[in-house]
Amino acid sequence: MTSPGSVLTDELWGREVLLPHRPYATNYLDQGQYRRSRGEALEMRYIEHSPHALIGSIVVDCDHPDAAMRAFQQPSDHPAPNWVSQSPSGRAHLGWWLGSNHVCRTDSGLLAPLRLAHRVETGLTISVGGDFAYGGQLTKNPIHPDWETIYGPADPYTLRDLVTIHTPRQMPRRPDRAAGLGRNVTMFDTTRIWAYGQWWTHRDGGTDAWLQLVLQHCHAVNTQFSDPLPFVEVRATAHSIGKWIWRNFDEVSYRARQAEVGRRGGKIGGRVVSPAKIEANRRRRTKIDRALALEVLR
Repeated sequence: MTSPGSVLTDELWGREVLLPHRPYATNYLDQGQYRRSRGEALEMRYIEHSPHALIGSIVVDCDHPDAAMRAFQQPSDHPAPNWVSQSPSGRAHLGWWLGSNHVCRTDSGLLAPLRLAHRVETGLTISVGGDFAYGGQLTKNPIHPDWETIYGPADPYTLRDLVTIHTPRQMPRRPDRAAGLGRNVTMFDTTRIWAYGQWWTHRDGGTDAWLQLVLQHCHAVNTQFSDPLPFVEVRATAHSIGKWIWRNFDEVSYRARQAEVGRRGGKIGGRVVSPAKIEANRRRRTKIDRALALEVLR
């Protein structure tokens, strides 16, 4: 428990902010990352700050020599980060801690908080001039002596606290435009919607075959990202979606869901299409067909 106005410390970061029990960690990014015990991981230069299932911190890569100034300068349109770990060149990772306000990024969680986390991450990245290509899984370990760490407030934030004037109202969902947490949102959304409709056809093939099918689709989505997610995240997302559907779907619930989709006018890209939109689309198609027919007659 921290007192209001207190500053984060090495001890508090290692005990409270770091979430994974066995984090991925490495000293050199080009040599691969491996799961370590918590104690071993805290001695390495790069460390996984949040497990796949939960987002415990929003981390932004600020690839500028004045990263610390961008993080803490006042007045600022973003809240002060809880920590800034910078290299001798001044480039740094900036972290905003969510405390107990974790965001679930598996199929057991709600999509709205995950989408908000993606928008918040984008807004903070814009605010500090961060790198949109940063994958977000590993961060510079604030405790490691190779980095100079400047700590900010010890109190965690909520996602709403981190909304700024730069936070976009919505994000593109095309895989070729996704970055950071957007890759998780896009893969999660795209595969989930696809898998709902596939269950009926593949329900008699067994659990293993079903999970493999969902994994293949997740992998196909992942290959469309300019910076693909690690395979461990792809597999975890696929298994989360596949197991949830296998556990919760049966013929009665599936038929009820399909009836509800039909009652609401169908879906395109996961969004409900209203009767007014359907009629507008019909008129647009009719107009185009008429124009094409006139052109042919000429």
